[in-house]
Amino acid sequence: MPHADLYYSADQTLPAKEVLQKIEDVIHAHDPSSGACKGRAHPIAEFNHSHIYLRLAMLPKEHRDAVFAQELAKKLSDALTSYAQSPCGINVNIRFELEHYTSVKV
Repeated sequence: MPHADLYYSADQTLPAKEVLQKIEDVIHAHDPSSGACKGRAHPIAEFNHSHIYLRLAMLPKEHRDAVFAQELAKKLSDALTSYAQSPCGINVNIRFELEHYTSVKV
């Protein structure tokens, strides 16, 4: 289950739920085995430069390598670009994490 944390400067008036759903759709199109994506939006009131920053954490799997990450990051940054108001820096950081990971469903 991927975790997407979307940070953006408050001058970027993003429709957060729509953008988070778009992120999940892009992930699923690239990796149908990824499962539901836990998305969170974090508007930043005080900032230096206008930006959108997506931090995506996924569990490591054999097919998730550097090429996979590069291709997915490109697709995600392209999707985020359609929501950005210029000028705006867009960054995507994909991490594959497993160490000390626990998931419990209640």
